[in-house]
Amino acid sequence: MLTRFHKILIAALAVQLVLVVFVMTRGDDSAALKEHPILTGFDAAKVTRLQVFSGQDAKPVDLVKRDAGWVLASGFDYPVDQAKVTDVLSPVAKLAAAAPIATQASRHKQLHVADTELERKLVITVGGKDVTLYIGSSAGARRTAVRIGGDDKVFAVTGISAAAVGSEPRQWVDASYVKLTRDDIAKVSVQRDATTVELARPAPPSAAPAGPGSGSAAGSAAPPPPPPPAEHWSAVVRGAPITLATGESLDDAAIDRLVGQVATIDLRSPADPKRDASKPTATITIERKASGAATPAPTILDVIADGDAYWVHDRSLPRAVLVDKARIDDAVGVDRDKLVKKPAPPAAVPPPGAGAGSAPRPGAGSASRPGPAGPG
Repeated sequence: MLTRFHKILIAALAVQLVLVVFVMTRGDDSAALKEHPILTGFDAAKVTRLQVFSGQDAKPVDLVKRDAGWVLASGFDYPVDQAKVTDVLSPVAKLAAAAPIATQASRHKQLHVADTELERKLVITVGGKDVTLYIGSSAGARRTAVRIGGDDKVFAVTGISAAAVGSEPRQWVDASYVKLTRDDIAKVSVQRDATTVELARPAPPSAAPAGPGSGSAAGSAAPPPPPPPAEHWSAVVRGAPITLATGESLDDAAIDRLVGQVATIDLRSPADPKRDASKPTATITIERKASGAATPAPTILDVIADGDAYWVHDRSLPRAVLVDKARIDDAVGVDRDKLVKKPAPPAAVPPPGAGAGSAPRPGAGSASRPGPAGPG
C-alpha cells in the first residue's frame, strides 16, 4: 500500500528524471552565451557613405567617400578627417554580443534605440545596400545599447557610444581653417570700406661685421651678442603712421592679440565657398617672413558678417567656413582707438587752501592764542 510518503518520493523521482532528459537533449548552451558578431560580414573598408542622425527629424551629417578620401556632402563637400571616419566604422565592424537584453518596443524607447527616440542613428552604405544601426544609452558597465534597423533585438556592446559619433559637421573635419605660426607673421593688413590698417613687425637687426683682431686670432673669445631689442609693431592707418599725442603709446598687447586671432582661425561649420564676396565686410591680408631667398605667398581672407558669425574665405582654397564672431572681431573691427594706449588721467589737484597746514587747527600751539588781559 502506497503511503503519502511513498507518493512524495515517486513525484520527486519523476521530477529528477525530467531534468535528466532535459539536460541530455538540450545540447550545449555554452555556445548560446558566447558573444557573436552583430553585423556578420561587415567590412568597414567597403563603406562608401555614412549618414549620422541625432534625432528623428534632425538633418543628418552626410559623409561620402570620394576616390581615396571622404567629404562632407551635407557641408559643401568640405574635406573630412579620414581618421574620424575610421574611429567610428572600425568599432562598428567589431560589435559583438551574446543574448539580446530586450526585444519589446517599450524597452527600445527606454534604451533610446527606438525609431522615434534615439541617441544616434547610423545609415551605413556598403556595396550599394544600407545598414541601419541605432546607438542608444548606457546598458551597464562600459556597455551601450544598440539595435539593427528592422530587428527588435537590442544588444549590450562595448567599443562604441553615442558620444563618440559626432552629430555636428565640425566634429568630422579639421577645425583649423587658418593655421600659421604667429612668430612667422611679418605684416597684417585689414581693409574695411575706405579704411586700411597695416601692422608691421620690425625687421630683425642685421649682424654687425666682425672687427679686426676679433675672435680667436686676437687671443680672446668674442663678446656675446647683445640681447634683441624689445619688439614693437608699427601701425599705419589710412596710409599714414599713427601720430601719438603726449602720453599715448601703441598697445603692444592689443596688437599681439589681434595678430594671434588671424594666425589661428577655427571654424564653426563649413560654408558656401561660392558666396558673392565682391563687397566683403573686410579683407585681411597676412604676410609671412621670408624663408631664405623665398617669400611665401600672402594669405588673403575675405570676411562677411553673417549674424553672430563671420563667413571667411581664403582665396587660395576652394572652401569657406563660418567663424564665431568673437574669434576675429578685434581684427575685423581694428581702428586707431583699439591700437593706442591712452595716458593715465592726471591726478586730482586739491582746491586752493585745501592743503595740509593751510589753516590753523583749533587749540594747536599756544603762540596762536592771545594772552590773558593784564590788570588795568
